[in-house]
Amino acid sequence: MSAKFEDEPSGGDSVDAMLRQSRLQWPELDVSSMAVIGRLLRAARLTEEVLADRLRRREGRTIANVGDMDLLLALRRAAPSYALTPGQLMRSLIVSSAGLSGRLNRLEREGWITRTISPEDRRSTRVSLTEQALAELDTRIEALFALERELVSVLEPDERATVARALRKLLLSLESAP
Repeated sequence: MSAKFEDEPSGGDSVDAMLRQSRLQWPELDVSSMAVIGRLLRAARLTEEVLADRLRRREGRTIANVGDMDLLLALRRAAPSYALTPGQLMRSLIVSSAGLSGRLNRLEREGWITRTISPEDRRSTRVSLTEQALAELDTRIEALFALERELVSVLEPDERATVARALRKLLLSLESAP
């Protein structure tokens, strides 16, 4: 018999419903991992939808999606040059080479980035923020972090710290897996 997730409320969220249905269908299986994995995936998707909606409603040039914003912020954090190689971006963003290429093409067309030959290794390129992109990102950063704070405001500070520690532990395990 599967273990009942101890904190499951009577009404619950969408994952509680999936857990109840799964336990009815497969009473011999332990489906309790769905309480974590299901919520991680669902929370990530819903968070991404909210962030993407706000990005598209923002004045100025449109940022197509959360992945594009993540790439632009990775370059912004690479101060003072605001430049990284595509390989560094791939490791930072955990995106496929094809996915990164399409994203870079779009952001370059829209004037957010430039690509140049690396002065250190002429076989490599450097992806840099344009001056206009840097200025525009700097006007958006506070609103982005304010939105993130708003999204997690349902959690008390100690709950946020506990969730962050638990997710760090999980992520370290996943990132070190072969």
